Amino acid sequence: MNERSRIHAEGVYVLKIGGSVLTEKDKVRKARTSAITRISKEIALALALAHGRGAGTGAGAKAGTTTRKKLILVHGAGSYGHPQAKAYLASRDAKDALITHESAKELNRIVTSSLMEFGVKIMPIHPLNGVVFRGGEPKYKIKEQIEVALETGIVPVLHGDVIMDEKEGFRILSGDQLVVYVAKEFKASRVGVGTDVDGVLGDEGEVIRKITPVDVDKMSLKGSEHVDVTGGMKEKVHLLAKLASENNIPSVLFNASKESNVYKFLTDDENLFGTVISA
Repeated sequence: MNERSRIHAEGVYVLKIGGSVLTEKDKVRKARTSAITRISKEIALALALAHGRGAGTGAGAKAGTTTRKKLILVHGAGSYGHPQAKAYLASRDAKDALITHESAKELNRIVTSSLMEFGVKIMPIHPLNGVVFRGGEPKYKIKEQIEVALETGIVPVLHGDVIMDEKEGFRILSGDQLVVYVAKEFKASRVGVGTDVDGVLGDEGEVIRKITPVDVDKMSLKGSEHVDVTGGMKEKVHLLAKLASENNIPSVLFNASKESNVYKFLTDDENLFGTVISA
């Protein structure tokens, strides 16, 4: 079996951590360092367990769980991207687009540095350098970078960013769009989207435990309470429902602000509470 076939055989997990978890979205460029540290530790523990290193060191570790897995990590920009992107969308000035990119990269450096402190081998991949919007859709030139990272046991870390647009100069590419792209391209076996709420909330504030693509058009979904130029929860659900419908790839939205939930997602813990979106 060659390395590319092995990637799919071992199982690719796609995990997105929202900017509202990693940053204080009502304050410009303010990271939640304690949350970033905790999530980095949970990722490190889960990967160590999956690869047979230090199994059982994390809370809720499953005995005998040693299936190898590949992880693609995506994170939102939060207060390192949305206020800056809003300024760009108002001005359409290339200077503001660059400010947005550099700010998103700053958060990416904070996240990747934290992961490295816990021994996770990572490689940051910045969409501005490898994605363009042409012919009415994003054109991705980052597949081989991600592929090589997975082949060599490295976790590629992507983030929401600005990208070049042939008509408008620049446009916003959300972390959720990246999740859908990598999930389809690498035939993900499991997709998780960590937000700062327990899942998709209904009209009464209750968590909707299961959503199918058929349900989406009939639902009244609440948007983000923060500055969000990428569509918030509504856009997430529509993108993930389309992923389930067209590619039969299920996903789960869960609260990554709660301790151990990221670990539970990566270790297939059935006690993970959230909203499952599947065909």
